[in-house]
Amino acid sequence: MTAASEAQDETLDLRRETFTMALYVAICLLAAMLAVPEDSEHAHALGIVWGISIGLVLAHLFAFRLATRLVNLGAFDAEDARLAAAQLAGGIAAAVLASVPVILLPADSEITWAELLLAALIAAAGYAVARRAAAHPLTAIAYGLVMLALAVGVALLKNHLAGH
Repeated sequence: MTAASEAQDETLDLRRETFTMALYVAICLLAAMLAVPEDSEHAHALGIVWGISIGLVLAHLFAFRLATRLVNLGAFDAEDARLAAAQLAGGIAAAVLASVPVILLPADSEITWAELLLAALIAAAGYAVARRAAAHPLTAIAYGLVMLALAVGVALLKNHLAGH
């Protein structure tokens, strides 16, 4: 393997880890926001976004570090640290995205807009996947919407199983 192909593989690994964490946090935030009752006070929306995001990212990074050391006979090298940093960046990106409407919009619409932005992130990822596979734009839109429907299904199942 050449140095250029190794660098390209590493870049792809970092991008995959970033997007994985961003989508994971987005789905979990969407589940949490869908569980907020319509008539509740939205004063804690920013706390929901950042509390859940930080908790998920810390739990994931802990598990990633422990699993990496388990599999690599105790080692956690620079490549592993870069992967962990990419995961952290993805989680923060999803939290920042969800925070924008919470900070900028009135309390009566902030959660709805945060849900819509998270949904748009998930649908856009599905759209990008289909377009990269040379799908027609309308097919890619349909694929993005199917991915969004599946993500919402996961979020709703998570809430149902948790009793929300």
